[in-house]
Amino acid sequence: MPYPICIPAAAHAFSRFRFFPRRLLLLGAASFVAAWLVAIAAAAPIAANSDETHDLDDGWRFHRGDLAGAEAPAFGDAGWRAIDLPHDWSVEDLPAGESVSGPHDPATPEGPSAGYLRGGVGWYRRQLPDSERPAGNELELIVHAAQQECDIWVNGTHVAFQPHGYLPARVEIGRFLRPRPAANTIAIRVSNPESNTRWYSGSGLYRGVSIRGHDALHIPIWGGRIDPLWIDGTRAGLRLQVDVRNDNAIPDDADLAVELTAPDGKVSRHPLGQLRIAPGTSERVNASITLDAAQPWSPESPRLYRARFLVQQDGRVVNEYRTTFGVRTVAVSAERGLLLNGTTVKLRGACLHHDNGLLGARAFPDAERRRVRLMKANGFNAIRTSHNPPSEAFLAACDEEGILVIDEFVDTWQLPKKPNGYQRYFDTHAERDLTTLIARDFNHPSVIIWSIGNEIAERFSPSGVEIGRHLAGIVRREDPRRPVTNAINSIWEDPTLGGRWEGNDPAFALLDIGGYNYAWRHYATDHARLPQRVMAGLESYPREAWENWNTVETLPCVIGDFVWTGMDHIGESGIGHTYYIEENADPRHAAPPDWGPMPWPYWLNWSGDIDLIGDKKPQSLYRDVVWRRSPLEILVHEPIPSGKKEKVGAWGWPAELPTWNWPGQEHRPLQVSVYSRASRVRLALDGRTIGEQPIDPANGITARFTVPWQPGVLTATALDGDRVVAVKELRTTGPAAKLRVAPETEKNRATRAALVYFPIDVLDASGALVPDAAVSLTVTVEGEAELCALGSADPEAVGSLADARATTFRGRALAILRSTGRAGTAKVQVSAPGLPAAVVTIAFAP
Repeated sequence: MPYPICIPAAAHAFSRFRFFPRRLLLLGAASFVAAWLVAIAAAAPIAANSDETHDLDDGWRFHRGDLAGAEAPAFGDAGWRAIDLPHDWSVEDLPAGESVSGPHDPATPEGPSAGYLRGGVGWYRRQLPDSERPAGNELELIVHAAQQECDIWVNGTHVAFQPHGYLPARVEIGRFLRPRPAANTIAIRVSNPESNTRWYSGSGLYRGVSIRGHDALHIPIWGGRIDPLWIDGTRAGLRLQVDVRNDNAIPDDADLAVELTAPDGKVSRHPLGQLRIAPGTSERVNASITLDAAQPWSPESPRLYRARFLVQQDGRVVNEYRTTFGVRTVAVSAERGLLLNGTTVKLRGACLHHDNGLLGARAFPDAERRRVRLMKANGFNAIRTSHNPPSEAFLAACDEEGILVIDEFVDTWQLPKKPNGYQRYFDTHAERDLTTLIARDFNHPSVIIWSIGNEIAERFSPSGVEIGRHLAGIVRREDPRRPVTNAINSIWEDPTLGGRWEGNDPAFALLDIGGYNYAWRHYATDHARLPQRVMAGLESYPREAWENWNTVETLPCVIGDFVWTGMDHIGESGIGHTYYIEENADPRHAAPPDWGPMPWPYWLNWSGDIDLIGDKKPQSLYRDVVWRRSPLEILVHEPIPSGKKEKVGAWGWPAELPTWNWPGQEHRPLQVSVYSRASRVRLALDGRTIGEQPIDPANGITARFTVPWQPGVLTATALDGDRVVAVKELRTTGPAAKLRVAPETEKNRATRAALVYFPIDVLDASGALVPDAAVSLTVTVEGEAELCALGSADPEAVGSLADARATTFRGRALAILRSTGRAGTAKVQVSAPGLPAAVVTIAFAP
């Protein structure tokens, strides 16, 4: 106990005054103890055995730029900006310049790779007063991730350096703290040296900071693991591992137990045995438990258990560690594919980078959950966290929403892709960082596969094979049940191999699942060569969705397909482009290159199924038909300029949209694509049949028509014989008449971590979305919220992401509000020239 109370000792203190009557002595002792208890209750820190990790996200000071001596406790930071985490300075407006637009700077060294957003150096400082310091003699500081590298000081002493921008820095800082009740100073220097990744990384403390108090005898963070071994009907077997650390100067004894709370609320307690731990060491206990009424986790039923690992002495809990887990098993075989709880599952996958669109890299839990929900709502059941580990909030959302995850470690090993990449630290930090990743994410049931890399340049060389073997060995040592993969591309790195795909075989031999990037054409031949190889398409082009998925469904050894990408992200600017070139030009040589970015002002990749603010793009509608989620979709290609032809980039999609709004194009022939798995489709305009075509699966479940444009109703009908399978219409809308603004959530928390998303739609008089509306918006917020971000999905709309003005793109925009942390209401008003303002009031509750 942090404050042992001894009443006899208090009475003895009073007994020194022998002239006091005994009754007064006892009364005085009681009063003394009562006063002591009141004082302790008023300032008592959180109990050391509570294991409630406390966020340290509010109340920081920030300076953009490097400063000598900023780690010193006495350094003056009164002029620094007050901020609350998570924070990403790269999306904040730069000082006005000749070519700068908001945070976008065309002179950024990495330009389109980083979305023209700047890195640099930033300093963070925070006081840790005694009132915020948990109980216990020891304190863990957890910086959940900092982009790209961070140095940490406590009271002027350097305590940690972490060069992996997607993994936490965890350090015991108790020995650096001042005696209570003195305050302590935490200073963190974060550096984004630019030229570090092939996409937008963000800059700063973008995933927040936490502290965890404990005494000398304790379970370290991530020290309790639960590994489901088998499921047999209603019974399930679990393997448990718990690490206990003794930082005392003498040996110590403890009784261990675990308390499990099932998804239905039933609680069971299981002893794990006794343990004696030498001073300054850790011990690991292995145990097994059988659940007689197991409630398995799956994407369809994401049921979660809660676990409390308990360290006890003399019947009293002195430390505990809490975690959640799911009862689910994972196995793979070439004959049956991926088995989840013994049932074959095909992965409908999306590759996702870590940024949250208009928020930059800031990993607000509400933003992370929204991305997960968007993926599931659009048919995905799996996400590959390309090319680095996600936030804990992201994985928690996947656990709770039912999304499967490939958890990826790095994009480079020793050979660089960018000068300031992780390869600078790989040799000295990779084993520690990979071990940290597995420890942190072990109990997440959503994580079903570990990936040790992506398109690693040295993967097939002798040294690269040894590195791959070492990394795969670390994974299997730490987690013997989840399979290991690596995303492998065609051989372009070594011209002496002549591009032979088989040159990758040494890299594949190390893996449980061969990761194929853009290589579906090799599935059948590789299966014939190596019938026991399990394969997965870890990256694929949007336009090859049909070919990839058809092969996934045909071959049991191919467990799924992951499109690049599930949602638009910042950087890799314009790789999903379409472009018009001269009609007689050779597309192979016409700029821009198929695999290259687009020039300024493109700042988004534009290859996602879902756009930056969460709306479906044309390829997502096509994928709905491929995955049998929709029986019929209809898209119209925009008018192609005279004398031009379309060139679609490798990750692009033709410039077609689900709209029949083409003003000024009267009688101009437009290409209409109808997607369906039905045997034939019919197209009509205002009830007049345009034509009817059979659907040939060899042509990608597509029928194309040419229709002169005129306002009206374009109707597609899918038919199997004489049976109507589905009907879909596109209607020409009226002009913009009003705005629709509605929050996505009704119940909102009064905490600085809480966000509220406000989609903004431009509607005609009938209430239909006007899909070609580009309307200038102004957003004002009053009350207990602030405007956190505002913008659209336009890949070329550079400019401020935080001011109160934006222009709709394809009739839509998005405002993101952040709670002030106080309970109350906030009024949001959205106005546009010539349209009535839309006003919404929302409430924030404690």
